[in-house]
Amino acid sequence: MTIPGDPVVWMLIAGVVAGIGVLVSTLLLMDGPAANVSEYASHARPDRRAKRLDEAVASSPVLRRAVEVTANLAARRGVLGVVERSLRAADVPVRPAELILGHVGAVIVIPAGVYVATHSAMNVMLALLALGAGPPLALRFIVARRRKRFAVQLPDALTTLAGSLRAGRSLGQSMEALSRELPDPIGRELRKVVAEVRLGRTLPEALADASERIDSDDFRWAVLAMQIQSEVGGNLAELLDQVAATMRERSRMKGEVKALTAEGRASALLLVFMVPALGLAMFALNPTYMEPLFTTGTGHVLLGISAVMIGGGYLWMSKMVKIDV
Repeated sequence: MTIPGDPVVWMLIAGVVAGIGVLVSTLLLMDGPAANVSEYASHARPDRRAKRLDEAVASSPVLRRAVEVTANLAARRGVLGVVERSLRAADVPVRPAELILGHVGAVIVIPAGVYVATHSAMNVMLALLALGAGPPLALRFIVARRRKRFAVQLPDALTTLAGSLRAGRSLGQSMEALSRELPDPIGRELRKVVAEVRLGRTLPEALADASERIDSDDFRWAVLAMQIQSEVGGNLAELLDQVAATMRERSRMKGEVKALTAEGRASALLLVFMVPALGLAMFALNPTYMEPLFTTGTGHVLLGISAVMIGGGYLWMSKMVKIDV
């Protein structure tokens, strides 16, 4: 077995080993939700694993210092708040500073390991692209999916809340009952609201914080209606029924608009995928014919122009078929 003598390779190997150790340790320390009300909201006993991980953080000055430095740098650049809001909206039990540290460590360590293993700049670029864009896109997808599920559940939850109020329960009692009966994500959000009220917050403050956390216009309007009703009085059950009916009507209109714009959205996707797919098919059938497009400067320019035109066409068509209801 031949041992490489290049010091650069040895530096890369040392960096990979050290980075993997820091990354694994950081990922193991990504415990429980940042909000301490989670244990109360879940109506469960404290997580023993979270307690052990907290003890591990306290006993590791290096990792604790790394998380603190990451938090300070991210806060100065305004990144920490954005990541924290996204994690809260996605209900992901990870602290933002630890997630940022793990992400940065992965972006540094894994491409270095790819270079040591393959010595290919192209593979390193692909690894950087996947690791740099993958986690933020995945988090955005989780947030969007959770908000969509919440919006679907909200009208039925308001109708059930109105029925509970008509049965003689107070608003707090009705929400506590709904938090146990409704499925996630709306059930979990209501459990957080109930837990915050038990810890001393007022119900309007807890609902307002939940509306900011979820970032749902429909829920924000429902919370605003409850706040106005508490100030001026009136029949809250009837008001919630009207809000739920309005949300259902808006959802129906959105479905109709989505059906009417399906052809335009399909055309936009076809524009994006058809040209690259046709180019790959031609390259598979006749590589010599397509080779100048990837090996010459003129070919690179043409590829860049094509990418810009395809991207611009997709954005233009997507904007045309996007209608706010």
